[in-house]
Amino acid sequence: MTTAPSVEDLLRELAPQVLAALARRHGQFDACEDAVQEALLAAALQWVADGIPDNPRSWLLTVASRRLVDEWRSESARRRRELTVASLEVTEPEPLDHDDTLTLLFWCCHPALSAPSQLALTLRAVGGLTTAQIASAFLVPEATMAQRISRAKQRIAATGGRFEPPPAAERADRLRVVLQVLYLVFNEGYAASSGPQMQRADLTAEAIRLTRLLHRLVPEEGEVTGLLALMLLTDARSAARTGPDGTLVPLDESDRPPPLSRVSPSAVDTGRRG
Repeated sequence: MTTAPSVEDLLRELAPQVLAALARRHGQFDACEDAVQEALLAAALQWVADGIPDNPRSWLLTVASRRLVDEWRSESARRRRELTVASLEVTEPEPLDHDDTLTLLFWCCHPALSAPSQLALTLRAVGGLTTAQIASAFLVPEATMAQRISRAKQRIAATGGRFEPPPAAERADRLRVVLQVLYLVFNEGYAASSGPQMQRADLTAEAIRLTRLLHRLVPEEGEVTGLLALMLLTDARSAARTGPDGTLVPLDESDRPPPLSRVSPSAVDTGRRG
């Protein structure tokens, strides 16, 4: 029996979708992200008390849009802000089957950014990790990570690019960068480059979650399928890599499945017939 997702799990799933929809509609990524964070906070309080609404994504989009407009209206003393607000009245939410998360992934992996910035921005905007969590994962001060993420957003804005899927001619190259970023997140979790822990289960789990999401969005891409399979296969033996004290277990001493020759021919034949 499938259990209903918790409020926390549902918000984690919907956050990048709502952020992507706002960014595509309004631009100004920083302001959209702030509005989404406020909407998530409101939902975390209200949904626990009153229950999850029938259309949670529409609820978040509406609240975030209103917060965004309210923020711009609060600066109405500036003529530029007045003109902007006039064209940004709250509209009806996007259809529920519309998901811009893939565009958001491409956006976070913009070629103008360095690899560390791509990693940080992907974990922040798509992965839903806080700046403090990302800083902890890469063992840098929170202020340093905050500056890195802020500079990444400014860099993308300076390129003049719009929040939209990359042109068809650039899609393959951009997708390759997205896959590289996801692999780097997984690799850092599977074999941490620094810190007291040899493995970071939180990072490997996040990489697998994002790659599953990407696979759901572009199931026809063989490289995405291959990366997800590699992650799942590699992660399957994580528990056998270390002993109870956290030390590395050599491969020849770890528990491994029996070789195929030990499987009875009848079992194999039965499997083929099934």
